[in-house]
Amino acid sequence: MALAAPANDEFANRIDLSGPLPVEETGTNVAATQQVGEQPHEFLYEPAEHSVWFSWEAEDTEWVTVSTCGSDFDTLLGVYSGSSLSLLEKVVPGKEGTRFDCGPGGQQVTFRALAGTSYEIRVDGDLSPQPPAATEGSIALEIASTPAPANDDFADAQTVTAESLEGGTFHRVDVPGFNWNATKELGEPAHADDQGGASIWYSWTAPASGEASVVVSGALEAVLGVYTGTSLSELTPVATPTSFSGEVNVHVTAGTAYRIAVDGMFDGGAGMASMGRITFLIYLTVPQPYLQTSIPFASAPSVADQAAPETMIVRRDVRPGRRRATFAFRSSETAGTFLCKLDARKLSSCAPPKAYFGLASGSHVFKVRAVDAAGNADPTPAAARFTFPAAPKPRSRH
Repeated sequence: MALAAPANDEFANRIDLSGPLPVEETGTNVAATQQVGEQPHEFLYEPAEHSVWFSWEAEDTEWVTVSTCGSDFDTLLGVYSGSSLSLLEKVVPGKEGTRFDCGPGGQQVTFRALAGTSYEIRVDGDLSPQPPAATEGSIALEIASTPAPANDDFADAQTVTAESLEGGTFHRVDVPGFNWNATKELGEPAHADDQGGASIWYSWTAPASGEASVVVSGALEAVLGVYTGTSLSELTPVATPTSFSGEVNVHVTAGTAYRIAVDGMFDGGAGMASMGRITFLIYLTVPQPYLQTSIPFASAPSVADQAAPETMIVRRDVRPGRRRATFAFRSSETAGTFLCKLDARKLSSCAPPKAYFGLASGSHVFKVRAVDAAGNADPTPAAARFTFPAAPKPRSRH
């Protein structure tokens, strides 16, 4: 005997969740179907066509997070505005994803809800996992106010510590974060000469002197500021951002405390700064002194450098929904250059992080080769393989 579809299988029968936040609702998509006229609506991955619908009207204008954390299967979550299937518009494209504290099946969408506006919520199963996973089951849906980040203010900067790697020649900071609902303080500078308006702060003491790359990866269009100083009124900038909006390269001194601001690039059309989830990264390379020998320098014979460097990919950020892939990499030698290649594209010089945009569906291979100051090239370049799933085609059942 076939199971009956859930009561909210169709858009017209969506469950009303309106009320004060937080809202918590349990449900199921077992035996649910995709109705005629229902579209994928830019899901990050391929929906299983077992969708159910909910509706929620915002009482206040505020940042909210809709999540399916706690669901017992891999969910796909979409939030829309519009009164019919044919008029649905997805809110904040690209802001969906797995929350840092979310269970394996959950997703979240964070957006600025407008008072009096109704939002339609779709939950479906995900066909993308390999090997295939369950696409039906119990749904745990929550709508809650999004709190301001704990490191919103300069005085509450998040202290980060670098992990020491490769015998102390390389250090790395890698922490998650977000700037949803963040603000900009009175007296705070315009980081990278951008108006911004949603900054968060980090505090980092350099464990050694060397060359550091401060990088922000994620959907956020970020601007950065690196400073010394113990208050907003005493900040001294120590680096100027590169043309890559999410990166700053700076020479750091051992034992010096640096204050680092991550702000969202101001969007004049939206009248606000970009907001979203980030990964905050610092890569510190420590130069190694030349070894001392018993032979006086003046009489030591000149020996040509014939040793090739080694190349390492230290971070990859692959975004199927945005058709974008970004790679951070380093060389075992402090001086030199890099050569990058993606698939059959021409080999070209590059610098970390290297980003590719508008990539096609299918399998891709990124390769990077370090070349030292003497011209020795790594004979075995570092490689990273990744795949973008094919965009789902609209399908309907008659």
